[in-house]
Amino acid sequence: MWNLAFVFLKVGFLSFGGGWAIVGVLKEELVSRGFLTLEEFSQAISIAQMTPGPVAINLATYTGYKFFGLTGAVLNTLAFLGAPILVLSFAIFLGRFLKLQRKRLMKALEGVTTTLMIVTLFSLMGSIRSPIMIIFSVVAFLCSFTKVHPLVIIFGCGLVGALLRF
Repeated sequence: MWNLAFVFLKVGFLSFGGGWAIVGVLKEELVSRGFLTLEEFSQAISIAQMTPGPVAINLATYTGYKFFGLTGAVLNTLAFLGAPILVLSFAIFLGRFLKLQRKRLMKALEGVTTTLMIVTLFSLMGSIRSPIMIIFSVVAFLCSFTKVHPLVIIFGCGLVGALLRF
């Protein structure tokens, strides 16, 4: 239980940019350490997307619950949130004394966030195995540039995928 919580604590320190920016790192950590198979990880991401809240936190909660019940879910969630809360506390404390230039810092971190998003994209592409999944991915990506609400895209792909699976 502590090994899994440590994974989420470590990843929590790298999670600047939001949940999707860190999904590739989570995939590497959870799959390479044997906590989840690639298929289980893909399913966990689907579940985490459909539940309210950030994907990475939902994944931490789901993974903890899967292996260790409610205790594991709470421990993983707190471990993942522990790092950002600690960093934010230090930033507030230091910001008062050093008057950090926040705009310059955010601009510098944009490149890191973009890189993490690209790594996530390429790492998740390895889990796409069927032509139908490729078509779903392309259609969902193209719909993201329209005025179609993201929930409609997610639920639509999930519904069609479920129907095709049966």
